[in-house]
Amino acid sequence: MTIYTVKPGDTIDAIAASYNITTDTIIYNNQLSYPYRLAVGQALLLSTGASEADRRTVIAGGYAYPFIRRFTLTETLPYLTNLFIFSYGFTVTGELVPPALDDEWMISLAKENSTSPILTLTPFGPDGMFNNYLISVLVNDMEVQETFISNLLETIRRKEFEGVDIDFEYILSEDRVAFAKFVENVRQAVNGIGYPVSVALAPKTSDNQPGLLYGGKDYGLLGEAADSVLLMTYEWGYTLHHATRLSSRKSKPCHFTHCRCPIPLHKPPSPPCAPAK
Repeated sequence: MTIYTVKPGDTIDAIAASYNITTDTIIYNNQLSYPYRLAVGQALLLSTGASEADRRTVIAGGYAYPFIRRFTLTETLPYLTNLFIFSYGFTVTGELVPPALDDEWMISLAKENSTSPILTLTPFGPDGMFNNYLISVLVNDMEVQETFISNLLETIRRKEFEGVDIDFEYILSEDRVAFAKFVENVRQAVNGIGYPVSVALAPKTSDNQPGLLYGGKDYGLLGEAADSVLLMTYEWGYTLHHATRLSSRKSKPCHFTHCRCPIPLHKPPSPPCAPAK
């Protein structure tokens, strides 16, 4: 990538020709609008200098509710690896509760764009809020858990999902080990039919950070239990913290400098993503 500063007399066509790139990439990278007027001193991002050997594969995902506008989803899907469909709940007897609105059109549209539709699990109670009683029953009652996993696999097969994301929050601290074992059990079952399982985690600044979002989650155990972890960096906004730059540093037990917790290096975090509406 190159940052180019616009000079007098510059045009999109002239800049593209000079750097042997297409005008479309300049327009897209810089979100320029027709008739593409440029201002002297304006900085443009140019896609230059990257050989195939320098390129990396990026796994991109986003949450979306079934009430998302079809146009918005259609425009976004070509850039997503995974579409996390939000969301499926469950009862205290292990029955799966689908979204109130039909989600099958989203699954079909995702597949048409070579994007994997992911079933997102959330423990929402009747009030629409996270319910730690539901979680406690599910992770500790093996009969309920077996029924739940059976129903989960049936739904994945019937609706043709291509993975599961477990987004449980406000877990009781006494359920942290049982929750990690539950994630492992789900992962083994879903892997058995050929699909991956991720677990969503709130970012934290230390392994012993207190708070409702952290007490019930053992990040080390969950990193081992799931195929990947998804760090919900947008949680900083919910808790009124300033966003902080993330960077890759192999010397840390986790790939993010502001998630200093024992997530194994061989389980790289999935990219952070916020709900699309």
